[in-house]
Amino acid sequence: MRPLFSGDGITKTPNQPTECKITGDVHKSGCRRQVMDSMLEAAIWFWIPLCMIPLGMWLSISGISKKPGLILSLIGFFLVLISAWTVPSSDSSAAGHLLLSILAPSLLLAYGIHGMVFGGNVPVGKLDSTARWSGAIAVAISIIILCLMHWYNFTPLWRDGQINPYWIVFWPTFLLFSTALCSTAAIALAGFGDNRGSEAMKLALLSVLMLGIAISAMLFDGYLTTADEFREYLWLASADIFGTFVGAGSAIGAFALVIWSYEKSLPAPGNSPPPSDDEIKHVVALANTHIGGEEE
Repeated sequence: MRPLFSGDGITKTPNQPTECKITGDVHKSGCRRQVMDSMLEAAIWFWIPLCMIPLGMWLSISGISKKPGLILSLIGFFLVLISAWTVPSSDSSAAGHLLLSILAPSLLLAYGIHGMVFGGNVPVGKLDSTARWSGAIAVAISIIILCLMHWYNFTPLWRDGQINPYWIVFWPTFLLFSTALCSTAAIALAGFGDNRGSEAMKLALLSVLMLGIAISAMLFDGYLTTADEFREYLWLASADIFGTFVGAGSAIGAFALVIWSYEKSLPAPGNSPPPSDDEIKHVVALANTHIGGEEE
């Protein structure tokens, strides 16, 4: 049955004893107390743990508290993953539910990309040559799992057997971004890299594969998503990605323009005066002290 009111507050249906509608009853003290309690639960079990993740990462990377920061991030990430059970009344918990649903294929994808990159011709951190094959297999399995989540009954379900609202946003965005990233990287490798034709061809093939999956989803209905819905969200994802690139490019361009204009306004640096006799004698004395070829 469709909820009368849902959000980071509470979700009520007509067969429940206490109804909290958007208008009419929300001014009552009992309903207001339920809304506030639900919002407090969402803050404690979702938003505060979500803020713990970047805070812990900053503590760990900055070196202030490396191990406690890592533990803080892991605890926050775990609480976000289980938020669909700790605060099921909060709409925000759908994000944690989606993260939990795609955690396994995402880890496989990250492992596969790491193996394919560092199992190749890299100067540092080179892995064994078998890492490229195991990485390619891991990437293929992760993509297959994600496809099954669209066309089979692995689709993330959230409330009352309904599809997770963030999944239909994530899936077309992932396909479109992967296609654009792989094709751009392939062109960059072919144009600027030395002896990188093989890697560029593999990236181009992966880009074609992701594009083929996106076209298939545009033509054939998924398990719980129609092709029309996918096409609609694909165009929205295209606008989001285009806006992200335009915004990032504009920000970088504005920053570079400010730096360029500031450096241009600075006066030309003057020549330093020649060293005095005392400074020359001091430098010679230091050189004689440290250049002798004998161990101290």
